Amino acid sequence: MSALPDESAVAVPVVELDALGGPGGPDDDGTGPLPLPTVVGTGPSCRVDLSDEGRSYRLVGEVEVGLDPEGVVVHAATGRIYVACSRSNAVAVVDADELRVVATIPVGGEPIDIAVDEQTGRVFTADARSDQVSVIDADAGKVIATVPVGCYPAGLCVDVRGRRLYSGDAAGSTMSVIDLDRLERIGVVDAELGAGAVAVDPEAGRVYCVNFVASSVTVVDGETLDVTATLPLLAGPCAVAVHPRSGEIFIADSLASTITRIDGRSVEKIAEMAVPNAPVGLAMSACGDRLYVGNRGDGTVSVMGLDGAEWSRIPVGAAPGGVCVDPLRPRRILVANAGSGTLTVAEDLLDGPPPAPVLPTPHPMVGRKIPRLTLPDLWSRELRDLGEWAGRKYVINVFASW
Repeated sequence: MSALPDESAVAVPVVELDALGGPGGPDDDGTGPLPLPTVVGTGPSCRVDLSDEGRSYRLVGEVEVGLDPEGVVVHAATGRIYVACSRSNAVAVVDADELRVVATIPVGGEPIDIAVDEQTGRVFTADARSDQVSVIDADAGKVIATVPVGCYPAGLCVDVRGRRLYSGDAAGSTMSVIDLDRLERIGVVDAELGAGAVAVDPEAGRVYCVNFVASSVTVVDGETLDVTATLPLLAGPCAVAVHPRSGEIFIADSLASTITRIDGRSVEKIAEMAVPNAPVGLAMSACGDRLYVGNRGDGTVSVMGLDGAEWSRIPVGAAPGGVCVDPLRPRRILVANAGSGTLTVAEDLLDGPPPAPVLPTPHPMVGRKIPRLTLPDLWSRELRDLGEWAGRKYVINVFASW
C-alpha cells in the first residue's frame, strides 16, 4: 500500500443532500426508485454554494486523502489541515483554501490520531503498529523524531500550558506522558484496557483518558500524574471533549450510541444522551454551545446541543472517524471518513437551536423488499439464496472491521 504522491490534487464530486438527512429529502415517499443525489460540483475545490434559506449546513468539499483516515487537525499558523491515514502509514497535508492534498508525509505503522503544538509548529501522530509517536516539523514537511510509547497508541492530546503530550496506549492499558520540548517520555500512568482518546482540562489541572475495552474513563492529576478516579461508562468509549468554561466532560460511547455527560468537579454522570449510530468522532464548537458527533454507523455528523438535543445532521463520507473544528473558520467542520478515504469539509450555518426538533429520517431502504442475495453456506459450501427464508425470522451477522 503506497501513500499518495506529493503535490497530488485529488478530489471527488460533492453532492447536494437534504439538510436533515440522506438523499431524497422529506418529499421522497419511498415508492419510486432509490433517489440519486445530484452532482453540483467537481474539480479540485468541489465548491458548493447553497443559498436556500433555512439550511442548517453547507457542504464545502470532499477530498481524497488516503487509506482509512482517522485523525484530523488544523495547524492554525499555516491554516493547513493534517489527516492521519492509518492504512497508508502517512499524513496527508491539505490546503484549506484550494481543498487539495499538497503533500504526503510517511510516518510509522498505522497512524490513528494526530495533534499539533502551535508553539513549536510540530505535528504528532500516534503510530499504533509501531508503538511510537512520530514528530513532524510542519515547515520542513518531514518526520524529525520518534518517541517510543506504550503498546498500540491510539489517542493524543497536547497540553499547551503544561508543555506535555499525552498518548493513550490501548494494548498497554497505559497513558504515556511526553515532554513537548525535549521530545522524551517522562512518565507512564496506569489506565485500563483500550486506553485511547485523551483530553485535558487546564483550569482544573486534570487529564481524562477513555478506555475503550474496559468501558471507563481514568481521571489523572495533571501535576502529580496520580490517578484520582475511574468512572465506568457505557460500551466502547472512544472520544472525549472538555467544555472550556464549565469543565464538563463529554464522551462518545461508540458501541452504546450515546454521549455521556459528566460533571468535571464531582466526576459524576449528568446524563447519557442518545445519538444516531456508533459515534466515533467528537468535537466541541468554538463557542462551546454545541458538539459535533461523527456517527460512524450512518455516515453523518450530528450537530448536538449540550443537553442532547440534535440540531441538525450533516451527511459526510463513509464511516466517519475524527472530527475537528477549524480554528480559523469556527463554523467549518472537518471530518475524516475512514470508509471512503476522504476528508469532508462542511459549514455549520446554525446560530443556535433550530425552531423545531430534528425528526429521524428513515433509510431509503426501509419498507422495501429485501434485495436478492446469494452466499455460500459455511458448512456445505453450497450457494444459498436469501429468499429461502422469506417470511421467517433470522439474524444476519455483519462483521465491522473498524
